[in-house]
Amino acid sequence: MRYAIADIHGCCKTFHALIEKLQIKGSDHLYLLGDYIDRGPDSKGVLDTIMNVGCKVVALMGNHEDMWLRASVKMGDSVPCDANFNVWMENGGQATLKSFAGIDTKPYLAFLMDLPLFIELDDFFLVHAEFDFSLPDPFGKAGIDSMLWGRGKPYHGKKPVLCGHSPLPLEQIQAGLQTNKINIDNGCCYVNRIGYRNLLAYGLDDGQLYIQQNIEMWWADL
Repeated sequence: MRYAIADIHGCCKTFHALIEKLQIKGSDHLYLLGDYIDRGPDSKGVLDTIMNVGCKVVALMGNHEDMWLRASVKMGDSVPCDANFNVWMENGGQATLKSFAGIDTKPYLAFLMDLPLFIELDDFFLVHAEFDFSLPDPFGKAGIDSMLWGRGKPYHGKKPVLCGHSPLPLEQIQAGLQTNKINIDNGCCYVNRIGYRNLLAYGLDDGQLYIQQNIEMWWADL
């Protein structure tokens, strides 16, 4: 089976619960759509899980991973560049710093540095945010900002796009499963918002949505 999961945001216990619910096997494929860090309580645990989960994993770059990388002067250097560091802090980076307190971040930054921005399968496009198909090459350098940060661009292609990045209420996500742009970000860390607070997996082979409510001992609406 093939599954896609988006926007875990440091919610490691919830991520583990969803993996257990899916009964992931070594032959399964897990596609992760970015934003593994920030906001939730255990960004390090999420990355450790991704780097060691017992199945085939393709992890994509999200805007939060990109912010952490940009907040470092160079890859593997923990000394921040002030402007980029401030942007990261304004978007939940404090939780990641706390999670990695006293830990060498170089191996994690090296892992993030190698993450692709998108993947094209025979039956799906996968990306963190969205593609800008008005560009001559939406998959090239000019399309990077949209792949990490884009919201609301129309898409009329036949091959469905699976994405996250823009939190939607569960009812809206369920209604969009038959469309050509399937957003599976239900705002796992938004535990005080009605219709949110779930980590979702989408079955690429069965078209089903698998739902795991946030179980972290941590409550904030960031």
